[in-house]
Amino acid sequence: MRTGFALTLVIAMALMSGAHAETPQSAAQDSTAEGPQAEENLGIPPEYLWTNVVTEFDRDRLARLEEAVALGTEESYGASATIRERAAFHKVMDAETKPVNDADLLGWWACRTIKVGGKFSGLVVYSWFDCKVTVRDGFLFFEKRSGSQRLSGRLYQDGPDRRVLLAAPTYNDEPQRAYSGPEGGITNPQRQDKVGVLSQLADGRLKVVFPWSVLESTYDVLELKRPD
Repeated sequence: MRTGFALTLVIAMALMSGAHAETPQSAAQDSTAEGPQAEENLGIPPEYLWTNVVTEFDRDRLARLEEAVALGTEESYGASATIRERAAFHKVMDAETKPVNDADLLGWWACRTIKVGGKFSGLVVYSWFDCKVTVRDGFLFFEKRSGSQRLSGRLYQDGPDRRVLLAAPTYNDEPQRAYSGPEGGITNPQRQDKVGVLSQLADGRLKVVFPWSVLESTYDVLELKRPD
């Protein structure tokens, strides 16, 4: 019964451009402290709230997202990046955002990772690969489908302007793994969960910012555009 409700809920959000308007403004302002209580009033089961399934390590990373972006961006200024790399970085990080419409997320995307800051990255722009957003088991589900470093996980509601991605990395053609959840917390940096915040850009692109990467960079940003 609950699975059927959740599937109906997600599909409804994906088809309604105004779905974000149903989230109380107070939840958008402080999703960590007030979001669960506010959203429970809408009848959403607890497992569909990211605050109930996130690890404490990832909760802390999300809480300090702005700090990671500020530090990593400052560190990137000293990197020996090309003009093209810097232009690509600013084109996604400085872009105007708009409220997220879940229906716009569905389907195939071209996606590329930009690693920002840290001792080993500085500023590195990678090639384009394939990403996809679908509805799976009643959740919006994100996948990076090609390249040697892959990623998959669920997207959770978090106010009108963003979605929280709780994901797990895999390599090459390994089977996808589930996010470890509040009872877990993988410490191997090659296998550690990845947590990000998805924003919808005014020009139709998406970006996902992953704060406090455990490998190489201070934060990563995944830029997504529709395939040519």
